[in-house]
Amino acid sequence: MRFTKKDGIYRIILLSGAQDNILGVSFDESNSNKIEILQWPVEKGYKIQTSKEEVLEQVLSGLESVNKSLDTSYKLSKIYFLPSDRASNSVYNLLICKLIRDYHSGNEFKEV
Repeated sequence: MRFTKKDGIYRIILLSGAQDNILGVSFDESNSNKIEILQWPVEKGYKIQTSKEEVLEQVLSGLESVNKSLDTSYKLSKIYFLPSDRASNSVYNLLICKLIRDYHSGNEFKEV
């Protein structure tokens, strides 16, 4: 997994061969409790395999779980995903948990 940051968007990239995924998030520092879901553009020739609703459900579930585990209250303002990625095996749940744990541990996200 790779962790990067650009323009306030924290990204986690999973390159497993069988299934590649990317998830980006921006943290909610204003306590607005509103999450915007944004899709990165799909390259020509790739089909859409994931919906906003599916990503949101998995990310919120993972966020709740990791917040309980760490006794924190991280909130998101934006979620970014690539619709041509598959959401099987609750991958976005896993990705948000790993991203938050890495962020919480103070590990550096490579600026790109």
